[in-house]
Amino acid sequence: MKADLRAQLVLLNKNVVEMIRLVQRATDAGIWTLHEAARHAARLDLLRAKLNADFKELMALRGRANGLQQSAQNTDPLTKKKG
Repeated sequence: MKADLRAQLVLLNKNVVEMIRLVQRATDAGIWTLHEAARHAARLDLLRAKLNADFKELMALRGRANGLQQSAQNTDPLTKKKG
């Protein structure tokens, strides 16, 4: 699951880069002013940064939860595996 999430995040980052390029092309074509394009590009970049931060936080929380779960299993005599 972690690999799937990471792959989706990589794809999202590539898509954001492509959308920023599209905004720049729209500016070059005269559809948006430089100010409008900069505003849109900044919003896209902020969205990407927030998603990346949320992903890192989620993976850290998941790692801590897995560690706690393993620790609890190792100390609980009912769930200990016998060798």
